[in-house]
Amino acid sequence: MTWYLAGYGLLFCLLSAILLLPGAVVAVVAFGRSELRELRPLVTVSLGPAVWMVSIFGLAATGQLRPVAVLVLTLLWVAATLAYWSRLGLAEGLVRTKSALAAQSLLRPAVVALLLAPCFIIAASPEVAWDAGTYHLTLPKLFVAHRGFRAVPMNVYSNWPLNTELLFAGAMVVKDYILATMLHFGFGVLCLYAIHTLCRVFHRPTSAWLAMALFLTNHVVLWEMTIAYIDLAYAFFFVAAFIFALWVIDNRPNRKAALLLCGTSCGILAGTKLSGIMGVVVIAALLALRLPWRDPGGRWAELRSLLVRFALPVLLLASPWLVKSAWYTGNPVYPFMYEWFGGPDWSPVLSEQLAAWQRSIGMGRTVIDYLLLPIRVILMRDVGYARFDGWICRWWILLIPMTLVFGRRTPLVRRCLGAAGLYFVLWSVSSQQMRFLIPILPLLAVGAAVAIDDRIEAMRRHHLRKLVASCCLAAAFLTAAGVNAGHFVIAARFLRRLHNEGGAVRQTAVPPAYRFINHNLPPNARILCLNTNQGFFLDREYLADSFFEASQIADWLRPAAGKSQVMDRLAERGITHVLIEHEDWGIAYPPSLLEVLSDPGLARPVHRSADARFDVLELAHRQGE
Repeated sequence: MTWYLAGYGLLFCLLSAILLLPGAVVAVVAFGRSELRELRPLVTVSLGPAVWMVSIFGLAATGQLRPVAVLVLTLLWVAATLAYWSRLGLAEGLVRTKSALAAQSLLRPAVVALLLAPCFIIAASPEVAWDAGTYHLTLPKLFVAHRGFRAVPMNVYSNWPLNTELLFAGAMVVKDYILATMLHFGFGVLCLYAIHTLCRVFHRPTSAWLAMALFLTNHVVLWEMTIAYIDLAYAFFFVAAFIFALWVIDNRPNRKAALLLCGTSCGILAGTKLSGIMGVVVIAALLALRLPWRDPGGRWAELRSLLVRFALPVLLLASPWLVKSAWYTGNPVYPFMYEWFGGPDWSPVLSEQLAAWQRSIGMGRTVIDYLLLPIRVILMRDVGYARFDGWICRWWILLIPMTLVFGRRTPLVRRCLGAAGLYFVLWSVSSQQMRFLIPILPLLAVGAAVAIDDRIEAMRRHHLRKLVASCCLAAAFLTAAGVNAGHFVIAARFLRRLHNEGGAVRQTAVPPAYRFINHNLPPNARILCLNTNQGFFLDREYLADSFFEASQIADWLRPAAGKSQVMDRLAERGITHVLIEHEDWGIAYPPSLLEVLSDPGLARPVHRSADARFDVLELAHRQGE
């Protein structure tokens, strides 16, 4: 058990250092040590992953995503770090960090570390979350095996922006998918650092720890730190872009460099997922508000600066994903705008079904529903799409109005709430899933913490200020601990399993039916997955739906009239076996397919899992097919 966790912990630290090396070098070469001194660490931790995302994209696009190529890039960055060592100021940074830690109590960092410990342990477990098994981890696995990008039939997600998944692919080259999962945990830590930076630079350090604690009171945040999704990476780059934008808005020194960094962060954001455009719109709106609209000369100068230093980096960093999608599907935003661009394995019916499903998420789309949405998302959240599929802290029902009342005169609070409010509006007309709100939780936490800290500072008595501040911080940490209680239980359960089973615990994550397929079916077998799209543990080629609510398999087979035409279509795709999970997702498979599956002469059962959850069938194609 000790070696398992220690090994992954060491690899996680090593991988984190490797990811940050390019950021340190590029920050010095591009901006110089004297520029943006207060934001230098943030520049490093934002540019480092960004450089690796771009580098791995290049390797994948050229078919060179191999361990030796990643090793060569790593060695080059190590060499660059050594060459610029004297200019990096790393030794000075370590001295300043040591002095800062010595000057303050270690209690607050220790509490944060304790809260994050179960999340780290769970992230080291071999279980794979749902969307990770569908694409967040599955696609990087396929890209690594193929040494680059490849078409993944019927997997819509394979044609979307996948910046974070490229880092997961890098982690898999180094070790495996567990290290990739821990990488997403690392982005959660970076979110905390970004919150601390935002408070320290634009307010006071005293509000930073309260803001971090408030961020950790949200169950959806702690849950995401245990799995290989991408929302914490999205949140980090969104907050980083917000910080750089504030630097520009406040007309601080080297604002041109800050604007370029803001555009770079937004470009990475747009390349993280399709909805990254929402974050870009929010940051662009913040920057546009500061344009000198009454001064035509100044307005056009500022607009040119925005286009060159903000819009151009966004375009350069996001457009390769659109080009990649167009290369594989003919549609740069596949499967959207199907009527204009078309695309494989899609249809107008599927577009309607997908849109209807997205509209069904949440508690309604009428005017009344939108008016009640801020209250419902806080008080009526729960598991399942009907209740936003996640939890945030109920305290927000009081904290947000309080922040509006007491912090409305503070520029930082107004900007945090304004950006969060605009993002919430965009979220409300899109897919109302709770985890898609994670990017604004740092801004809400900072706004609330700053408003509270200002009220405390207004108190006359020093001892009273100290007491109230300690009580607020303790209340936030205790709330976070209560929210995290379930993760402590899950982590303890995993540690017991790890103690009893050792490294063999990894095999328990693989369903027996998948082990049967991997060990008993020929390498050229191709699987049709019904009622499941969890393909990460499959070591054979397969077809699966991207969305059960808009089933591509059902749409593809629906025109087939009779069993023979179904078999012909399956043969055209090279399908040799069928994996069925006995879970009713409401997919309307055509009757002719069900007839094939119930005919032993056409689909012979070869395996049933002990719990009767899965069946594996072998198809009997005609001779020569």
